[in-house]
Amino acid sequence: MRINELSLEEKICQMLVVGFRGLKIEDVPWLSNSLTKGHLGGVILFEKDYQTGEKRNISEPTQLQTLIAQLKRNSKFPLFIAIDQEGGAVARLNSSNGFEDFPSANEIANKNDISFAEETYSKLSNLLSQLGFNVNFAPVLDLCINPENTVIVQKKRCFSKEPEKVVRFSKIFIQNHLRRNVLPVAKHFPGHGSSYADTHKQWVDVTNLWTTTELKPYELLRNQDSLPAVMVGHLFNKHIDPIYPATLSHIWIEEILRKQIGFDGLVFTDDLQMKAIADNFTLEEIVQLGFNAGVDIFLFANQIENDEQIISKFDQIVKELIYQNRISLDRINKSVERIINFKNKFMLN
Repeated sequence: MRINELSLEEKICQMLVVGFRGLKIEDVPWLSNSLTKGHLGGVILFEKDYQTGEKRNISEPTQLQTLIAQLKRNSKFPLFIAIDQEGGAVARLNSSNGFEDFPSANEIANKNDISFAEETYSKLSNLLSQLGFNVNFAPVLDLCINPENTVIVQKKRCFSKEPEKVVRFSKIFIQNHLRRNVLPVAKHFPGHGSSYADTHKQWVDVTNLWTTTELKPYELLRNQDSLPAVMVGHLFNKHIDPIYPATLSHIWIEEILRKQIGFDGLVFTDDLQMKAIADNFTLEEIVQLGFNAGVDIFLFANQIENDEQIISKFDQIVKELIYQNRISLDRINKSVERIINFKNKFMLN
């Protein structure tokens, strides 16, 4: 896969990962059509549909393997196939759909047994690889700071409040994934563990809660060459950026993550349909701000809102922004080069 083989539309769509409703490719003609044309960078699969509560993409192992094979076969270009498989409360593969249950990050860290962590994450990454996944939105690098935090701490999604302990176990998670050509995406930069609110539901202001200690896991992993990709959370801190949440902030992504920490991997957004973003910005604002902030991959999970037009809307908005000189082709090429390098490297089991 080479950048000079891609049309403008194909480049734009490489920067997009979307979710969809359907247990087989025949259920989603709009998606199948986009894949065939090469107008999509990746998909994210979920067990349940947030709105209906019904099975969404995963019912049992054979069905899932077939779906992933269909997605890859239909796609003109190598495709990111992503999942949230942290273990514990956030595990799309679990005993209810025919898979093994994996322990949460907190359970792993509390057990404090390196060989158990190695064995667990070796098994988890091997399962993903065998099924055909090549991206896992994990590990969680948030520090377990605020015991009243319902979305991370109470769900036991974080390893520890000590950065060194977070790094010790998340590095095992990351290295096991890399060995099996599954891209681990560390989250939620710059840190969701001190917050009270949940970005799925509302604007989350961490101005008086967040401290620079929450950057430590990213800095340490970056220094150990164990940070290939990062997911940025929708967290607002007026001391750092008085206007925008981290996902849409040039200060957070370009100045702090890239320049200060020295991160040169892929930057994913958290789901841009979450209320923290969708209730406060138009789609056009989200796209323009995201591009100019330094985002590589825009995630629309189609869970909170199911928008089957999202690919064409995104493509159209980006083209208009280029035409109006509000984003540059150079900026797009930089992200697409990065995406292609990763796909060529990982592409993909």
